[in-house]
Amino acid sequence: MNAQQQASPGGNRREPPRDLRLPGALVRTALSSEQTLMSWIRTSLSMVSFGFAIAQFFFFLAERQDEAKFTAAPNTLGVALISVGALILVLAVIEHVLRMRSLKARGLPEDAISFLPMGSAAALFAIAIIALISVFFGWHI
Repeated sequence: MNAQQQASPGGNRREPPRDLRLPGALVRTALSSEQTLMSWIRTSLSMVSFGFAIAQFFFFLAERQDEAKFTAAPNTLGVALISVGALILVLAVIEHVLRMRSLKARGLPEDAISFLPMGSAAALFAIAIIALISVFFGWHI
């Protein structure tokens, strides 16, 4: 090609077309990472709510039946499930943050990052801590 074929009508050289495949791939990877975090949030929510329900159910039974004595096993199981759910949530958030930092370093656009998964995780973590404290101290809700 000669110089006249490469020049635009204004006399400037045309830039080659931008390859948008890499930013698109980074955005898809970021969305996939957020979907994975939301799946871990769902799993954590299931564990926290199941542990809390077990503990509260046996507290309810112990109150209704004065003659029946229950062991501490249901309470311990409830505390364990809530603790594991909160731990899973923290580890999933850490993994997500590290992955997003890696994607940002590779050129992920700033507007591709959503606050919703992290906000949901923070709210669930607060609920898990409240549930853990209430089950641990035997508070009836």
